[in-house]
Amino acid sequence: MLGGTEFWFYKTITHMAGDRFAKNLQKKWETIGISTDRFQERIGVASRPRKPGKLIWLHARDVISLKPLIGLMKQLNEHAPDVSFLVTTRRQENTEALLERLPDNAVHQFLPIDLKQPVRLFLKHWQPDIVIIAGGEFWPRLLTKLDTFGVPIIAVNTKMTDRSYKRWQWVSGLAKLLLNKFNLILVQDQKVMQKLERLGAQTEDIRVTGLITDTKSLLHYDEALYSGLSSAIGSRSVWLSAATHRDEEDVVVNAYKVALRRNRRLLLILLTREENRGERIATRHENKNLTFVLQENGGSLDEMTDVYVTDQMENIATYLRLASVTFCGGTLSTGDTIDPFHPASMGSAIIQGPACAEYQPDYDRYREGGATRLVLNGNDLAQTLNEVIAPDVAASMAHAGWEISSEGGEVTGIVISEVQKMLAEGMPSYEAA
Repeated sequence: MLGGTEFWFYKTITHMAGDRFAKNLQKKWETIGISTDRFQERIGVASRPRKPGKLIWLHARDVISLKPLIGLMKQLNEHAPDVSFLVTTRRQENTEALLERLPDNAVHQFLPIDLKQPVRLFLKHWQPDIVIIAGGEFWPRLLTKLDTFGVPIIAVNTKMTDRSYKRWQWVSGLAKLLLNKFNLILVQDQKVMQKLERLGAQTEDIRVTGLITDTKSLLHYDEALYSGLSSAIGSRSVWLSAATHRDEEDVVVNAYKVALRRNRRLLLILLTREENRGERIATRHENKNLTFVLQENGGSLDEMTDVYVTDQMENIATYLRLASVTFCGGTLSTGDTIDPFHPASMGSAIIQGPACAEYQPDYDRYREGGATRLVLNGNDLAQTLNEVIAPDVAASMAHAGWEISSEGGEVTGIVISEVQKMLAEGMPSYEAA
């Protein structure tokens, strides 16, 4: 009863403010250069035709949140080749890069505003047979209409921050009403499950599965180069500064100098993002009692080497495999950095700065899982390196990273299995749409 009353208030308030909200939103979209035609999608007017046959609709808040679902679509194509896909996001952003990655049988639209007319137009045109919603997006009108038409709804990568949870507690009746529109909710972890249960979600509809992750390939390393370097390094501990930016070079070397006070057998492999930086770096630090070997000059590692400087980004996989700890360059600079999947999948513990740009969600996930340590400056880097380079700490972090980099396949399998069952059970009825 409470949920129905709260839903009525929601519909009334959004109906009264709907026109003003839509106009203000359109002005924002025009400001960042998104075309009027594309904004029409936000008010339910489709810009693309619907392909005949069964349609699976996948939604995420933004392009970054949608990336993991691209691999899911590709696998669904293998198991259900006769379907097509509708992909939606709701944030005002450029989607050109996303469109290039989508399968040929997928189209992108922006999510309609959760108002009566946009929702009606959207569902009348697209008529999805199954809906997959990522990240914990719960839109009252959309979910209620989908339930009315008998459309199966799956939630994946379901998250709920403490802030979001507190907001939903104020309308707990509505939260319970909406959560029970889902046929299946796959959540990130036990904490999210407990929050949803307290909001009224049925326990049998929730599973703790972890996250579907963006499908990524392991980097290939050079076996001959690895063997040669490994033999030269011997039993020494290796720290890699990967894809290091120019303004991070001194920070890294100075941190290494501090770390040497506690671990004289530590080797730094300094992989620069720019070519031919070795001479400049060595010259700046020539009075610091460090032995530099420069790959750009044909230098070879030996037991006396302190810092091996290389610009061979094509061999990053080999260096990652050698290193028990990797600092991800760019994270203390511009944010132009490497995907944490790569050091994690190679068995390296990770040290990162705060600037992660497009990989921010990935770094957050690895840090929450205990695979990375966050540093804010050079002093932090030196102190953290001394802690992480300890074999037991590095091994524990590397194990956590490997588990995170390996997750996602099981969740994808669950979703594919459920989708196949739902497709076999028949189609929703849109007669009243």
